[in-house]
Amino acid sequence: MDSAELIERLRREGGFRLLPLLGNTGQVAGVHLARFLPGGHLDVIQAWDERWAVWARLPDSVDPAAPFAGPDGGVVRSGSLARVAAPLLPLQAGLLGP
Repeated sequence: MDSAELIERLRREGGFRLLPLLGNTGQVAGVHLARFLPGGHLDVIQAWDERWAVWARLPDSVDPAAPFAGPDGGVVRSGSLARVAAPLLPLQAGLLGP
């Protein structure tokens, strides 16, 4: 499966929303996919090409004392787009965390 098919599956079957990932020159450098999960979590995938992507599952919460700080208690995985996306299709309850 190529990256275009995988991204379409993430959108259609995984419930991800798609945005362009812009580089520092303002040109499209990849894709940014995000979805909100039951239980107050957020999944984010950023992929630059088929060989390099990163996924993070973060709590969907903001600390009012530090609104621009990254949330604590997340999970991160990096690697090829296929490797990063494989556990996310279909949504697996075991990845939701405590």
